[in-house]
Amino acid sequence: MARKKEFDISQAAYKAADVFRKKGFEGTSMQDLVDVLNLSRSSIYETFGNKKELYLVALDHYTNEVDEMTSVLYEDGPPRMVLDKFFDKIIEHNEKESCFMVQASLEMMTHLDVMDRVSRNNLKREKAFLYLLERALSDGVLTENQDLSILSKYLVNVTNGLSVTSRTTDKPALHQIVKMSLYFLK
Repeated sequence: MARKKEFDISQAAYKAADVFRKKGFEGTSMQDLVDVLNLSRSSIYETFGNKKELYLVALDHYTNEVDEMTSVLYEDGPPRMVLDKFFDKIIEHNEKESCFMVQASLEMMTHLDVMDRVSRNNLKREKAFLYLLERALSDGVLTENQDLSILSKYLVNVTNGLSVTSRTTDKPALHQIVKMSLYFLK
């Protein structure tokens, strides 16, 4: 009879995501994971298969954090206020470490399974931005001559760029970048 897992797999995935976020895939050793997860190597291998599989599970769990931030874009309120709230959350989230999803897209670009997750994440954000931009258009705070699809891709790019820039730029400058990036709103 198989033994019942004596640890929370979800918690282990979140902890692993934090390690991978800080050190990257290549920079993270199995010993790092053993130390942070407080599990034996055999437990990690039995549960997740290998380091790459644990990385994928950790990236999937991290997606929940990303989805939570993205959900702000569906909130009621003036579109500019909603965008400001969203970007405040992005800046706050990246204050300690860069976005794990952006890091994954840079470090693991040759891994199709990782890039599929990154693409799905970006697409979710694009859809959320598109929803908000359509509201902005109907509210009259956006001119009709804008290509909303391209504008939503632009805002994903701004989001990802903030994640990278946050490592070397102070908060006031990041907020100025956001302000300038939202030039298209009346």
